[in-house]
Amino acid sequence: MNKKRLFIFLLLWMTMPNMVFARTITGVVSGTGVYVRTGPGTNNDKIKMVSTGESFTMSTDELFKDESIGTNNCPNGWYKVNVNGQDGYICSNYLKVSVVDEPKVDDTEARTECEKEMKEKGFPSSYWNGLCSLKLAHPTWNFEAEVTDKNGNVIDFNASVNAFSSCGSSTIKSSSRSDYIDTTCTKKFDSGYSAASREAIKYYLDPRNFLNEKNIFMFENYKTNTGINAEDYKRAADKVFNNNFLVQNIPSLTEFIKNSSLNIGVSQMAISSRIKQELGSAKLTSGTYSGKLYSCVSGNYTTRYGYLYNGASLDNYYNFFNIAAYDGSNVTQKALIYAFNHGWGGTGNMDADRQTAMNGGTEFINKNYVNAGQDTAYYQKFNVFPEKIENRYLHPYMTNVEAPVGESTIMYNAYKAAGILESSFNFIIPVYANMDELVDPGDKPDEVGKVDASVAVISSGYRYEIGFISNIEVGTSVSDLKGNLESKGVSVVITDPSGNVVDDILKTGYKVTISGNTIETLEIVIYGDASGDGEINALDLLKVQKDILGTSKLSGAYKKAADASKDGAINALDLLKIQKNILGTAKLEQ
Repeated sequence: MNKKRLFIFLLLWMTMPNMVFARTITGVVSGTGVYVRTGPGTNNDKIKMVSTGESFTMSTDELFKDESIGTNNCPNGWYKVNVNGQDGYICSNYLKVSVVDEPKVDDTEARTECEKEMKEKGFPSSYWNGLCSLKLAHPTWNFEAEVTDKNGNVIDFNASVNAFSSCGSSTIKSSSRSDYIDTTCTKKFDSGYSAASREAIKYYLDPRNFLNEKNIFMFENYKTNTGINAEDYKRAADKVFNNNFLVQNIPSLTEFIKNSSLNIGVSQMAISSRIKQELGSAKLTSGTYSGKLYSCVSGNYTTRYGYLYNGASLDNYYNFFNIAAYDGSNVTQKALIYAFNHGWGGTGNMDADRQTAMNGGTEFINKNYVNAGQDTAYYQKFNVFPEKIENRYLHPYMTNVEAPVGESTIMYNAYKAAGILESSFNFIIPVYANMDELVDPGDKPDEVGKVDASVAVISSGYRYEIGFISNIEVGTSVSDLKGNLESKGVSVVITDPSGNVVDDILKTGYKVTISGNTIETLEIVIYGDASGDGEINALDLLKVQKDILGTSKLSGAYKKAADASKDGAINALDLLKIQKNILGTAKLEQ
């Protein structure tokens, strides 16, 4: 009888879910200039300095009494950690500790075939609704759950929130909702950005908030998808840029991207969306060189600004990914110094130098991120499953918590426009221990960090006036404008003057309704396109001439578009400007 009971017990134990009930304690460094010491006091020897976001798996959460001689430097006590096999101590003021007694068991019954599939893959029930809705709409899409690291450890959600909300670790637009900004962090960031709060991190870190048609692409594997051929990829890459200012000035841009992708193995869409996220239209909107190409991809930085790096010119060097352009000042200069030091150009052959720079930037992403466990846009911000465990919570490509949302929108719009949305995409989605059972009921991605229309327009590289949006090149597509604006955290609908939703090229008189902090409708102005057909041709000369003669007066966006010289009046100078553009002798500046 006892043998029978033992057999039943062993059978039940063997068929239980593979759960680990060990107590897990994680400590995350939350200060700068923090030392691990040989004992719990500042009088003890230093073992090493640790950085904000560095984490430790700890054997105990016991606080050890401060042994500092003289001033009590750490009155709340010290935590014991392990550094390369050696016990050490960190002051509790600078270590955020999370304790997981045991993972929660999700005993929700899977009813549908899809739910059973997702449960089998390791997704908790709170993921099923979002994933199964996507699977129903797109049967060719595949979802993988990443539940444990290479050592079999689960990752605690709250410990991860603590790590990414340390002062300086993450930023968010300063125009975001007030509780998403950490007002206690005094570190300086790029203009328009502030430190992201714990509430913001909690939202953007939770994958379940992004299991929708667009934002799922932040989880797409950055490796080239063998289910999509190179030409289909290139067609999607073309849709990322369409006819924006960047590709007008670098016509072979997507060819450079395709070549780098084929040689290195990072997908064309990953490269394209990263460049678009980093550079936008790449048109300078202020300063001495307003209306010109960004200096990091123009190839004439030294000629423009007279700057020499250690006596050498930075002309003919390129950096498409803004690598090394850290938060702060002189970011373009830093990016080009990096390009110079890594040989990304310098021969004077513009196409060859740009291809070299594209190869170098793509290889940088591949080696330092994709092959290091950061193989999605999400992981390049939130590094939770790195190849090297010691890099967890460290080594982000970007500080902006909203960047994966922006990149996923760019990718989705391009795949859809290229007609390859039903390809066999593979999405790698993290699962954390001790997540709330319910998805955050707060704002959805398109509603989070709402901004005014003016902020979205200006930060996307366009010109804002009350009632109007301009600085739009002839031939720019509706999807390009829509994608650029929506990547800034607003939703956009574009219609013709009669209110019909459009999906062609932009034309003077089209209306852009931007839903952000408020809802605002702006009319498109393309200077020279006074007729509203999206082109600059003889019909526009006729429209301007009739307005001057008073036989048919223009109004609204069409009147502004007729003022090609932007001097506030419609006259012979505007006719001359439009005529020169048609003849190709002087391009009309938008």
